[in-house]
Order: sequence, then structure tokens, then C-alpha cells
Amino acid sequence: MDVCLTGSSPCATTVGILLLTRARQLGFRLAASVVGDPEDVVPIGGPAVVYAPVLAGCGVGREFGSGAIVVLPGGPTDPVMVSLHPHGETGWFFVDRTGSGFHPASQAYVRLSRDPRPAARELGRLLRSALEALGLSTDPAVLDVLFGADIAPLTRIAVGLRAGRAMTGSRGASVTRFAGAGSQHDPLPLHPTDPLSVAVPRDVRWVIDSLSPAVRDVADRCLTLGLELAAEDGGRDLALLWHLAEVGSHLVQLPAGAMLPPLGAAEDSVATALEAALRADGDEDANRQLGQMFRFLGGRYVATATGPTADCGAAPPPPSADRVGRWQWFGAEVRRARKVADALWPNIVDPPQ
Repeated sequence: MDVCLTGSSPCATTVGILLLTRARQLGFRLAASVVGDPEDVVPIGGPAVVYAPVLAGCGVGREFGSGAIVVLPGGPTDPVMVSLHPHGETGWFFVDRTGSGFHPASQAYVRLSRDPRPAARELGRLLRSALEALGLSTDPAVLDVLFGADIAPLTRIAVGLRAGRAMTGSRGASVTRFAGAGSQHDPLPLHPTDPLSVAVPRDVRWVIDSLSPAVRDVADRCLTLGLELAAEDGGRDLALLWHLAEVGSHLVQLPAGAMLPPLGAAEDSVATALEAALRADGDEDANRQLGQMFRFLGGRYVATATGPTADCGAAPPPPSADRVGRWQWFGAEVRRARKVADALWPNIVDPPQ
């Protein structure tokens, strides 16, 4: 039987791959074609990492990925695009892999270790010691995840811990044992209205007071050092203190002995694959990889349809769309392809008479 697909390239090509794969598994002949030019596709470049079962099943991003994880390499100095949402339809953020940090708070963390002032170096040392005690990597990429991921704050903490521990192989101390006995205050907002006043003691002191005695003195010392440095440099690195206080304000809401939220498949898989994504160098295009797999399975690209066709997909993003916009469109189209293939399959194996 022949099937001809029209529509956007990633959806139509993915449908062809899924149908050809099923036909092979069942041992019967199927000829699939896509109307269009394989060279006329929207480039979907890396570096990127996402949990995308359909895309991974089509062989995209498999050199560095595993399971349902897609790891697409890119330029060695380009930040890695990361999504903790299935299929990458939303929730993209960036993780730096040059050691400088992408998020403003991560960049402030790096500046502390390079600052000639003794107070800045002491603050940096205290923060690095805290990360190491929790079994985290001191790589700023982990802080990019902790501060930049588009998920709930407590889940951000859990993902950051999972990613950091996967990178170091260390278990570390349980972060919830430092949470005290629960706070009666509301968590701090993610985006303060006045970034230069975020470290005023009355704003974050309650967060420190809600910590367990084991870490309260260290946290208080960090705040003191941060205020001293802010008075000297005009609050250059207050973003780091604020975002640490922000995630801490959610952590101290937990009662004693509580657990962080369990991670879903996408969150856990991406966290453990982050290290591979940080070292994945190359020049790859996810859209072209789809086309290569389609042709490998025997699919063809044709200029015009010669028989019944099935339309799928939405219009591609405008040429001005950035990497995030293209990936969100791409992820949605690949996911749509699974539903289109499921709808077409019964008519292929048992065509209406």
C-alpha cells in the first residue's frame, strides 16, 4: 500500500517514519512519500537537550542521548537549550557550558571566585562548600538549572540536586534536613521590584531564621558578606543573594523531615543527561536527521502527490523566529505526528472497501 503525506516537514516526515517502522515490524510492504523538498526545511540546531519519546524513537539525538532523551550537539561556546517539559513544546531555558554562567545569578557566582576582594572570595568559598556538602557540582551550569528552569521552585531544587549529583557521582547531604520546622511566611517573589534592595535584612532575614541551626550561622555570614560587597560595588551581585533566598524561602516552607517533590520522567531524564549535553559538540540539525531516517527506511520525497494524501502539520515559524521558537514548533509538530500516525494506521492495515 502507498501513503502520501503533505504538510509541514517535521510532522509529515515523522508520520512516515512511524508508519514505515510499524510496517516493517509486522512484515508487510508499505511505500511512504512526502510532498516537498528535503533540503527546504526549517533548521533546528543545537546544542539542546529535551525529553522527547517520539523524536528519540525516530533516531534523532541518539549519539549522546539515551532512552527518550534527545541530545543535539552544537557549537562549543553556544549555551545549551534545555526543556524539562515533555516534547519541548514549552519551558525552554539556557545553560552555559563555558564556565561563565548564563543566568545573572550564576554569573555573579562566577565573579565572586575571580574578585580580588577578600570578602568576595570568602563568600564564594562558602557557597562552593555548601554545594559540595550537598553533593552538587560547583559548575555554574547547575545554578543555571536551579535559577532558570521553568518549573515550580521546589522541583527546581530537586532537579538541580539530581543534575549536580549526576555530574559528580556524590550523594551529599539531604537538603531538607536544613529546612528547620516550617515557616509561616510567604515565599519570596521570583522577580523583585527593586533588585538593588533585595538583600536588605528585613526582606530575607526570616529565611535565614527558618533554617536549621546547622547552617544558620553560615547563611547569616553569607548575607553579611553580600551586604558588605553590595555597599562597595553598588549591588552588582545581589541577584545571586536574591535567587538563593528565593529558592530558600520555598525550601523552609517544608516541615521537618519532609521530602522534595518526586521528579517526573522528563525532569529526571534531562537532569541526568545534562552532563552529556554540556560536552556534546558538533553541527547537527534535528530536522535533517528526521529526513535522513525517513529515507533510510525507504521513504521518498516527491514533487507532487500521485494518489490519496494525508495532510498533517501546521505552518512553519517565520524566518525571524529564534531558536526557542523553532524548537517549540518542532516539538509540537513531532508530537502531533504520533496522533496522525495512529489515526492513519487502521486504514492502512484494513483499508475500507
